[in-house]
Amino acid sequence: MTKVGFPRIRVLALLFIALSLGLVGTLLVTRDDARLEPLPLAHGRPDPNARPAIKTASPRETNIKEWSFAPPRVPCVGPRGLVLGSEENDDNLRESIIDISYPRPFVGSHETLGLGQTWMTAAERYGPYGWEEEKPSYDRIKVAWNSTDWAALQNQCLERNARRFKDTTPIRPTERRFRMRKPGEEVRLPAIHPQAAEHVPRTAIVFRAFEGYNYTKEDLVNLRATIAETALRYGGEYTAFILVDVKNKERNIFSSEENYQRAVRELVPPEFQGMAVLFDETLLQSWYPRIKSHITTYQVMQPLQLFGLFYPEFDHYWQLELDVRFTGHAGRYLAAMSDFARAQPRKQSIERSTWFYMPTFHGNYSDLLAAVNATLEGGGGLGWDMRIQDFEPIGPRPPVDDPRDDNFEWGVGEEADFIAVGPCTHVQYMVDWAWRHWYQGLRAGTGTPRWMCQPAMGRASRTLLLAAHHAQAVQGLAVHSEVTLPSFALWHGLKLVAPPHPVYRDPQWPLDKMNEMYNGPGDVESHKKPGMVGMARGEAIYRITPHAYITTSASFWYSSAFPDKIYDAWLSRGFRGGNDSDDLPYLLWRSEDGKIYAPNMMLHPVKTNENLIDLPAGPGPVAYAAMGGVVVFILCLAAAGLRWWRLRRGGLLYTPLRR
Repeated sequence: MTKVGFPRIRVLALLFIALSLGLVGTLLVTRDDARLEPLPLAHGRPDPNARPAIKTASPRETNIKEWSFAPPRVPCVGPRGLVLGSEENDDNLRESIIDISYPRPFVGSHETLGLGQTWMTAAERYGPYGWEEEKPSYDRIKVAWNSTDWAALQNQCLERNARRFKDTTPIRPTERRFRMRKPGEEVRLPAIHPQAAEHVPRTAIVFRAFEGYNYTKEDLVNLRATIAETALRYGGEYTAFILVDVKNKERNIFSSEENYQRAVRELVPPEFQGMAVLFDETLLQSWYPRIKSHITTYQVMQPLQLFGLFYPEFDHYWQLELDVRFTGHAGRYLAAMSDFARAQPRKQSIERSTWFYMPTFHGNYSDLLAAVNATLEGGGGLGWDMRIQDFEPIGPRPPVDDPRDDNFEWGVGEEADFIAVGPCTHVQYMVDWAWRHWYQGLRAGTGTPRWMCQPAMGRASRTLLLAAHHAQAVQGLAVHSEVTLPSFALWHGLKLVAPPHPVYRDPQWPLDKMNEMYNGPGDVESHKKPGMVGMARGEAIYRITPHAYITTSASFWYSSAFPDKIYDAWLSRGFRGGNDSDDLPYLLWRSEDGKIYAPNMMLHPVKTNENLIDLPAGPGPVAYAAMGGVVVFILCLAAAGLRWWRLRRGGLLYTPLRR
């Protein structure tokens, strides 16, 4: 008789122990010690039975500031040939003020940024740009959009305002500026020039797109709105482009002008073709041969760096994704971000950029500044004359040796080199971010201070882009996409600011718990942790995985579904194209006549058109733990099977001897 019971039990016991250890390890990474209970659904919701007064927003709420040192803007014309200004016409927005309490964001502040607390319906927001133009109720002049040339409109506006700028280079649709790097071509560090005292800075707005992107009507009205409300409404201060990642290398877009223009016609809607700029991976390989990977996940900033190189007429470059939506005036929103950043001092700006500003707990933003300063005991923080081993910084030296002698004056009135659209984190102290150890060429390796600001959007100066370009092209230095521009700004002593723009979340949790989860304990002493003095260090940011239910529920967060819910309900079609829009997100308001109004905010990501992101963000620790568990399980099964087979085979061979 074959006796294999005991060995089989032993193998099964080992398998059980292995799986138990894997489970315990996974739980240690993903455990949440205090899962929060959301507030009631009606919390913060405007009274559905209210009948408040709805009036047109006054010039105070819709004011577009002039530069004090430059000639005033010359009004430009929109796609209907009408002047964009304060007068009422079909090319202008119709914004409202409603006599109800404005929804309070969980983080950020309209007042702090100088944003108007305006409301708009989807028809009011996108009506000038063709939304619902097929309906009999559409009350604006219709436009032949396929015949509209947004590049020409922008050039015309720039020409009208030429005396306000130092460089008035227009968009040249037939000019292909991107080119391959020549053999032995030298790449130099940028020189920092004093800020012009009499010329208005120019800013490029670069929308990131890729081959295969499905431009729906929502994308088209969003692009039209952003161009009209920035480039045209601000008198040429902005110029918008679409930067297209051509995935198919067989198109050979840099081998001939014909190939390039054919790709433009096939990949970009007609009305935007004049403002399209194409690139592919071969271009990135040509300029950055020492960098291992050029895909979007790892190096999303490389194309923008080349844009800064080949489009030198601009001082700053906003990189925006096509799934960003402004429910209010896009130009005033971006200008508010820039104005706030310009007014910020350099001292401790790195530390302040980590905080999720909540006025309920922090008071005015100046109170938050004072609290951070108390933690740092008047010191300058990480951004004060910092050095790394890899290069000498190109940024200006502090005006005084001892930061305590600077009364938050250094940098006030200076344009920011990087404006982040979300608070930043110190990568070295992140527990479970998938790429916290990813770098290339840094002498101190993971000991090099690195900064991450998610998502990979924001405004960069040309100085910053060229500094990152030089380090990658010449030295082969690289960090992850979200880490690139904030880290190079930190290393080079350049100004970085994260303006506290309004962000909502659903479900809502008690604000005191939110403050603790995002910013850490509220007392000053708790923020003196070595290496992170003065910084917010909430568990929801530095130990992401177990708190994903919190971080992925915001109106502006790279992996949140809440923006879709807001947008679908606002467009009166329910979530993901459904028909039921009765259950509105709490921050929207429905009037007595059924119109749905949205407050002034920036949404990201809006994926209602079913466009997929360019490339997945990559697996996090839960995915790695799950995959590891599966691998361990399979290996244990294989080992157990082999062990059982060998024992059984041996048992059969030696049975006669046992008898």
